[in-house]
Amino acid sequence: MKQRTGIGKKISAAVLALCLSLLSGCAGTIKQREQGKAPIQMSVLISSDAPQNVKQAAEEFINRVEYYSEGELEIDLSESQQIDSVLKASDTEFAFVQNEELTDYIEELKTLELPFFFKHADYQFSALNSERVKKRLNQLIGAQYPMQVQMATACGYEDLAADGTVDLTDFRKRYPLAVRESFFSDDLQQDIGAQEIVTTQPLELLLSGEAEIAQAELSQVINAVSAPDYDGKMVLFTPAQRIKTIYLLTNSSMLEGLSAKQQAAIEQAAVMACGYCRTLADQKREQDLEQLKQLGVEVQQINLEKYFAMMGDIYQEETERMLYRPDTELDRAVRSNGAKETF
Repeated sequence: MKQRTGIGKKISAAVLALCLSLLSGCAGTIKQREQGKAPIQMSVLISSDAPQNVKQAAEEFINRVEYYSEGELEIDLSESQQIDSVLKASDTEFAFVQNEELTDYIEELKTLELPFFFKHADYQFSALNSERVKKRLNQLIGAQYPMQVQMATACGYEDLAADGTVDLTDFRKRYPLAVRESFFSDDLQQDIGAQEIVTTQPLELLLSGEAEIAQAELSQVINAVSAPDYDGKMVLFTPAQRIKTIYLLTNSSMLEGLSAKQQAAIEQAAVMACGYCRTLADQKREQDLEQLKQLGVEVQQINLEKYFAMMGDIYQEETERMLYRPDTELDRAVRSNGAKETF
């Protein structure tokens, strides 16, 4: 009987403590509301088919903003396929948007989609977050939407995959290049050994035997090689030919109405969330490469130094021969930001 009484006292004490805690929390909330300190409600937009690391980065941003602002800012995650219309309507305060999602509306941003435009993700980060480049990005994006770039980072990569049953000597010799749309004139493509991929699903074309090389994310290559009916031999060329860019955009007018503390919270959260996005992308890449090796895919390194020397000359001196000419101001800003690794 004494033992039961002891347990009862412990339970009663725990219940009392919980009630006091809840009452204290309610009192705090009531006091905040009385003082006009209810949290400011906001939203962050991502595409409904955004990669998993982008969604995780958005969730990290939400948690960090609430933490750094000490509960003064609360953000909900919003997903939509209509990125353009949501941004135009100012229906969100923040957005994680991939560069490739904006090129249909802001053609100049296609410059960043050019093959091997960035040597590696570190250079991409330092270039895109320099004052001169952000100024140009904000001019381009701000003309279309009431948004500005808080920070840019890498969210993924695209590599070249090839049919290993064909003779790839010429591709290796020319430092292979494949594009989903043609950036280059026929004579320039011939000079650099470029091959245009005329399908939205290049791996399916590759596996059908109608193409020798394709541009794809590693997860797509894994799915193709893992298919039950696949009996070919795949070769992967690396490093990545394209580093995928994502922006954390913020509503321009919204920032002006926040306190210095709240703006600082957003800045800190942006750094952590964008760094997290890049880290997740890099981790997934390493995991995918290891899985491809286990699946028997041959991984070959491209001689990037010679390739970069060639592409640098084209982007800077032979743009007249390109079907898509890089935006001059953006191109110059990227290449003059003081980073060591440039073309």
